[in-house]
Amino acid sequence: MAIVLSPLLIMGAVYARSEYRFNDQVRYFELEQDGQSGLRDVEATLARTRTALRLIVTSDRQLSCNQLAPRLTPLDLPLRNVMRFDGEGSVTCSSTGDELIGMPMPQLEWNDRMRKGLESLEVSGERSMTLGDPAIYMMRRATDDNGEYAGSVGITLSLEEIISRLSAAKTAGVTVSFVVPGGQVIGSNIVAGVPMEWISEGAALDRRTYRLEPEQGPPLDVVLLPISTEGLWLMIGSPAPPQRMEVIFAFMVPILAYLAALLAVSWIADAMILRWLERIRIRIMDMRASSLYTPLAPELSRAPLEMQQVAEAFDDLTSRVSKHEADLQGALSQMKAAFREVHHRVKNNLQVMLSMLKLQGRGEPLVETQSALKVAAHRVAMMAAVHHTLLNEGDLDTVEAMDLFNAICNQVDEQQGWTEGGRHITPDVSPALLPADMAVPLGMFVLEAVGLLCPEAEEDDADVNLKFVRLEGGACYLSLTCGRGENEDDAEMNRDTNLFLSAFARQIGGTVSVDVSSAEVITIELTFHVEPVKDADREAEE
Repeated sequence: MAIVLSPLLIMGAVYARSEYRFNDQVRYFELEQDGQSGLRDVEATLARTRTALRLIVTSDRQLSCNQLAPRLTPLDLPLRNVMRFDGEGSVTCSSTGDELIGMPMPQLEWNDRMRKGLESLEVSGERSMTLGDPAIYMMRRATDDNGEYAGSVGITLSLEEIISRLSAAKTAGVTVSFVVPGGQVIGSNIVAGVPMEWISEGAALDRRTYRLEPEQGPPLDVVLLPISTEGLWLMIGSPAPPQRMEVIFAFMVPILAYLAALLAVSWIADAMILRWLERIRIRIMDMRASSLYTPLAPELSRAPLEMQQVAEAFDDLTSRVSKHEADLQGALSQMKAAFREVHHRVKNNLQVMLSMLKLQGRGEPLVETQSALKVAAHRVAMMAAVHHTLLNEGDLDTVEAMDLFNAICNQVDEQQGWTEGGRHITPDVSPALLPADMAVPLGMFVLEAVGLLCPEAEEDDADVNLKFVRLEGGACYLSLTCGRGENEDDAEMNRDTNLFLSAFARQIGGTVSVDVSSAEVITIELTFHVEPVKDADREAEE
């Protein structure tokens, strides 16, 4: 039935659309006719102003602005001001007073265009330089006796006064106002602005009627007529007439019939198919929430044969997916256990290496060899501490920054022999997830940085401050700051930095810098980037 009624619905829509477009065109020509007289008055005013401006430039070069204004009085222009501009675009005289002398024209780009040869310029919507209300700027290029550019002469016309003259002669029920660039409406107490697409470059070719919904009063039908001045439109508005009932009926009757047919079809579909599909959907949602997969076919034993076949296929697929998911969960558990076992064995092997280095150091007679073995032992101990932290993390791919740097700082305190209550490294770490691959390079970077900052630190020296921040977008910032000793060798520090710190920075794709400009502190900074996807992955797992 719905298919049978579809042609009727389409025919009704086509008829209603054609009727609406015809009414829109009739309405446009009605409002355009009402605004033609006002449009002619505006164009006549602009033409008189252009003529006066041309005569001023050609024959009245020596007259001042105050002498020019009385000569324009017989033309009955809505004059706001008469001005002369020099070659730089500054006011040299004004009919409204001397307070504007020396001020630049509103847009110096106008002066550049006339300097390049533009004879005249008309712009609407700019604020008047005298009273500040919207005005029309009409300017003409002036030359000296040698034909060189000598500035320009400008006349401003008040848009408010032009509209007041048009409103005195408008037709009853019709409102006339101006629309300036930006969509602002001048001369209307009802409408403050119009959309920008109504005054676009191709809007004049549409020749259509727009509908405005004021905050107060009935809707308005609006027609916009372009004026010869750049960016200026004449808006004619009138209360919108009521919609013709035959157009509404031509479109509503087929729609109602079509909806009735759809209602009948939907009732049949619900009885035969939809209610059983809804039961399947609800059952699937329950199984997803409880993670318990129970057979669906018994519940649909009274459904049509096709629905029973769907339920049986779903039960078969569910059983296979359940078995496959159980296998995957088992494999994942084994993999996680294997990874943790790897971290545990690496940590144990590093502990064995640490013990061997300590034993070797005790038996070495040379102080230099003992010092080198001690440095190597510190590095192995730091790697062991990092692997111990990774062993305790819940996620195999990431490590929590606070856990990592706390373990690193504790290891540094232990290696330096900084006891509780004395000197220590103070962490200031913002919560963030870091890739597990970066854990060891970051630990070694902090260890080497502390060794460079405090090569011969005493127990009562100032603390080493460690700060880590992860910014939006994945950018990370790590800095270590320590008080500067009296015998620091900047050249030696830069050499060591290139050897150790830069190597670890390159390993994680970052950059390192050492600030030795201050006489009191030394700062080592590391910046690198971490993909922010890891946080979303962890939230999804939780």
